[in-house]
Order: sequence, then structure tokens, then C-alpha cells
Amino acid sequence: MGFDVLEVQILGESHSEEMTLGLFGLTKGSKFSGDGVLDMLRRRKSSNSPWSTPRIENDEAVFSCGLVENKSGEVALERGKTYEISGVVSAHVKNENAKPKDYENVNVVPRPSHADYVQYVKDGRIASGGGRFSGRMTTMLCIAGGIAEDILRAHGIEVVAYASSVGDVEIMTYKDGVDVKGLDEKQIEKLKSEAVCEDKRAEVENLVKDVASRGDSVGGTIECVVLGAGAGTLGDNLFDGLESKIAYSVFGVPAVKGIEFGWGFDLAKSNGSEANDGFVLKSGKVRTETNKSGGINGGIANGMPITLRVAIRPTPSISIEQKSVNLETNTPCALEVKGRHDACIVPRAVPCVESAVALAVLDELLKQQLAKETF
Repeated sequence: MGFDVLEVQILGESHSEEMTLGLFGLTKGSKFSGDGVLDMLRRRKSSNSPWSTPRIENDEAVFSCGLVENKSGEVALERGKTYEISGVVSAHVKNENAKPKDYENVNVVPRPSHADYVQYVKDGRIASGGGRFSGRMTTMLCIAGGIAEDILRAHGIEVVAYASSVGDVEIMTYKDGVDVKGLDEKQIEKLKSEAVCEDKRAEVENLVKDVASRGDSVGGTIECVVLGAGAGTLGDNLFDGLESKIAYSVFGVPAVKGIEFGWGFDLAKSNGSEANDGFVLKSGKVRTETNKSGGINGGIANGMPITLRVAIRPTPSISIEQKSVNLETNTPCALEVKGRHDACIVPRAVPCVESAVALAVLDELLKQQLAKETF
């Protein structure tokens, strides 16, 4: 994934020995906490919840270079410690709990709505566990995102994502007046730490249990809010717009099938008089009375919270019999997917979306800083 300044390289496969991250373009001397990265990884990991796959991995992030602390060799992150960037960052995570045998029946039979078929056409094979197209690869995205969030925080910018719906269960949404901007630091951390907010958790769990009992899966939506981006500080027109950059990054998360900013598609049903955000003065500063544009006008941050909503498709790997084709014999066949899969990917995808947004915003911040230095 290449931005204007940052470049994020993620290599490996779901069932390879390890996955690696290369993170280029970070400013030397920038710092991040072990807690930030480890918390991001914890939020992404499998758990005992009904929506999560039984595949449990340690996900220990080991840095081989790019940190001042690497002078004495490889560094495994620890809580309570702060790390300083010294150059190109390289990290790896071991895959310790892969079960390739679970995928033997799909070596030449593509799973519907997976990347299997196009991977076979492009590469000549269907990789075990989805290969490089697996959601497992987002482990490395979350390491990069944890670093990006800490650097942004040092510049007064906070990125917060949360599950906004699962199936037909509406959890919370900024469209109904949920004001993440009004939360203090502890409340934001609580929101981040909960895969699904407490008062809706039981309802979501019951829905997912019911769907999973039938061998099926369910999707949902994730919202993300960026706080602290000043008016005119991030973004530009046309292809350099902030929405364009964030969307590019977010679509790097597997299972994302749609994105809207602010009120998004609801604006298509509105009149201009309903859709516009009137300008007002608050404590002598220009603000908008509402935030239906999602904090962005003309591709540039307008000083209000940047808000976006992402659609997450249901996990394609389901045990219900589906139609497919044997690609070796070119004959139709029925397929029942085996193995360990999430009945609902939404809760575990929250930190992945948050990471993708944080990286896009950090790249734009670094781009603006370089532009100022040039002039």
C-alpha cells in the first residue's frame, strides 16, 4: 500500500511460517508505545465470543529493525515501554496455529465470494487458508496502525472506530447524535476496548449464535471518527482529497464492500436545505451547526470531526452447501466449507478499519509537513 509519503508492505500468507511488515516514510525520532500496538493486536485477536474463529494465535510482534532499541538486536514489544523510530521499520509475526488440512477440499474448488477463483486464474493455485488474501494478514496492518495512532496522538489527533451495527441490530451511530467528540480520554479507551458496546452485546451475541447454529454468517457496519484535524490542515481537491485517501486505505481491509462519509448515501435522498451544514461561531471559532458532510468539504478537513461508515460483508466461509466448480475437471460441484471461521467478522475488523484510517491521516499529515518544509 503506497501513499504519498508512507509505504506499507505486508508480506506472507495465512498459513506461511510468518508474516512481515515493512513501514517506510516515518519521521526519525517519532515515538510510539508498546501499549498502543499491543492493544490494537488484542482487539483484532480471536476470543471466546460467539462471533470469533477458534483459531487462536499469540500474535507476538517482533521488530527486527527501524527502532533505536534495535541496536541490541530484535525487539519484542512490551507494555509500559516507549519506542523511537530510527528508520525503515520491519516487524514479523509467526503463524503458529494453521491447519492446512482443513482446506484440502478447496484446493481446486473456489469458495463462493472468496478470492479463490481469481487467485487461481491469476496465480495458478488456490493458497491454503486464502493465502495473501486472508483476513489473517490484517495482523500486520494493526501493528502499523498502532504506530500511526500514537504518532497522530502526539499531534493532537485521535482516531476512534466502533461497531455500529451487526445484521439488523443497530448498535450506535453518529447519525443519531452519538457524540464521540464529547467523550473524555477514558471513555474513548472504553469505546475502543469493547468489540460491541455493553448495552447491545447480548442482542448481538444472540443474533450471531443463531446465525452460526445454522452454519451461516452475518455482516454489519463499522464507524470511524477522527478528532483534532484542524480546518484546512489535511487534504486537497480532486484525487488529492482526504476522502479519496481514506477510502483507498480502508478498501485494503478484506470484507469491506462500501464506505460513506458523514451522512453519505442518506444525502442522496435529501434537499440541499436539509443536507447543508450551516456555519456558526462557537467561542469565536467558525464551526458547522451540523456535520452531515462528515468533517470534509472539497476534500479538505473543515475542523469538525471526520466521520465515516464502512460496510462489512458476511464472512464468505460458511458450512451451508453452496454451488461451485471443480477447476481441474471443469465440472459443477457442491461445496461445504470446513475449518475455523468467524460467524461475524465485524467486531474483529474494527481495529483494522481504525488502523487503515490512521495510516491515511498520518500520511496526509506528513505530506503537509513536508510541503511546509519545502516552502
